[in-house]
Amino acid sequence: MFHNLSALNENSKGRLFPIDVDHRLPYERDRDRIYHSTAFRKLKDKTQVFMFEKGDYYRNRLTHTLEVSQIARSVSRRFSLNEDLAECIALCHDLGHSPFGHVGEEIICQEIDQNFNHNYQSYRQVTLLEKKYISYEGLNLTWETLDGLIKHNGKIIDTYFQYDLSDLFTFDLNKNPSLEAQIASLSDDIAYIAHDFDDGIRSEILDIKKISKLNDLFNFIDFEYMQSLDKKVARNYFTRSIINFFVKDLIAQTEANLQNDNLHSYQDIINQENFLISFTSTTQNKIILIKEYLYEYFYTSEFVYQSRTKAEQILLFIIKFLEKDQSPLPMNWRSKIQDEESKKQIIVDYICGMTDQYAINFYNHYA
Repeated sequence: MFHNLSALNENSKGRLFPIDVDHRLPYERDRDRIYHSTAFRKLKDKTQVFMFEKGDYYRNRLTHTLEVSQIARSVSRRFSLNEDLAECIALCHDLGHSPFGHVGEEIICQEIDQNFNHNYQSYRQVTLLEKKYISYEGLNLTWETLDGLIKHNGKIIDTYFQYDLSDLFTFDLNKNPSLEAQIASLSDDIAYIAHDFDDGIRSEILDIKKISKLNDLFNFIDFEYMQSLDKKVARNYFTRSIINFFVKDLIAQTEANLQNDNLHSYQDIINQENFLISFTSTTQNKIILIKEYLYEYFYTSEFVYQSRTKAEQILLFIIKFLEKDQSPLPMNWRSKIQDEESKKQIIVDYICGMTDQYAINFYNHYA
């Protein structure tokens, strides 16, 4: 439908380090490199919301990532865009997350680097920290995948970070990312809203009866019909309805946005002032209120908060310990420490490479 507006395979700007062509298209190859990366495997033991009460059914960073990639690929297909690219950006968007979810990010900002954010750490992971190839560091992903990762939250007007990899491999931070990257970004919102409600209701922190009274937020759900369903089926109906509603709204509004005679190519997309992948204004306002509800009644609930306190204790200990004693670090990590700034960066990289369980084991061993 809008294939001419996509990031076409034949127009890719390539990779920092050229590689031999094989049977795969460029973004297929990116996807495979991400799937086989160390950081991707570690996502299975990194917190989404629940830190210590894992359970067999609660989400982790890996399941969240896979759900985001499914939505991104589905929406991209609807518009005849580059599904592989949308999938790649979705798959790598959380690779830089520290253990214990956003708690880890906040503690690192507080104790080591106030400018830290997991999005830039994801970029460091795929361009520097992965060690899988003889000739270069990182995964050597295509320019378009990296650009979408950098601008996961939109164009960057002012930044503390350096993204350019060479004089010839640069990123224009003032331009929008591809439609595929925009889809991956909003798919992230859809996925985590839906599955956080699912986890919240499953854990009985959130009450479906109380939620049913929020008519302005969930007027698209038939709560009377839900009452006739088995409890588990009702919960799945609820979360499925959230995804369906947001995806349909996104598709309808985006289709209207792209029906523009001034849009002819990828260049026209990135030169736009705002995202062209969007929800209707009514639904966007609804999403803001739903996020506020999740924050007030789920993310800051007593149960989650108790886990947060324990996670803070573990991470604060690890940071203070490593600032004084770097002997637990592998030799190839310690050799990169030249001064205080490099020491801070190495500690950040090392902690972000930890899974929840590794951080717990570190704490139990050295505390």
